Amino acid sequence: MVKLEIELSDIDYDQLLNTFLPKMQEKLGPNSSLSSLLGGGLAGSLMSMAGSSTKDKLAAQVINMNSEMLGRKMEEMAAKNGIPGKVRNLKATAVPDR
Repeated sequence: MVKLEIELSDIDYDQLLNTFLPKMQEKLGPNSSLSSLLGGGLAGSLMSMAGSSTKDKLAAQVINMNSEMLGRKMEEMAAKNGIPGKVRNLKATAVPDR
């Protein structure tokens, strides 16, 4: 077994919000008051004012929520490049700026 470590930087937080806010609204349902707040731009405004550590925590949560799909994509890419294998544990954590 081989353990890989990856650090992501220069994350486009606006794109992250644009991609996942509609999905969050959909899961909450049309009659949810929280859903209407998300749709009204409040979440985007709050995130734009948030510090980098808060934004990094959000990005880590989104990665963890999608870890199964990301793992499959990594397996596909590795296999196409002659490195077949299975991703066993994909987990993101926010780290402090250096």
